[in-house]
Amino acid sequence: MSRLVNNFVNSIADTAQTAFSSDATGDGTRIDSFTASNTSGVNASYSVYIDDGINPVQAIIKDKIVVWSTNDLGIGIVNQTVPPSATIKIESTAINSIYFTIAGQSLT
Repeated sequence: MSRLVNNFVNSIADTAQTAFSSDATGDGTRIDSFTASNTSGVNASYSVYIDDGINPVQAIIKDKIVVWSTNDLGIGIVNQTVPPSATIKIESTAINSIYFTIAGQSLT
């Protein structure tokens, strides 16, 4: 297991931004852990998507509220597989509020 994303934060509110891109080779990447940490002074929510570039993009986690000074473990995305060349996109309702850390491993 290795860290895929370290303290990713959205720089544009309510806009899905790419936090991770899976390698084009192999069988993709499995997500082993996910943490959304709200270190700001405001409550905010986030959504997480896996975009394979082919199928319609639907949220794996949609509008999950993280109260300021708390964490969320993103249970819905843990053990998901990001296909080769696909991306994890994250959006949040407030910029610089929720920091995302993701660990996982390449599947071969």
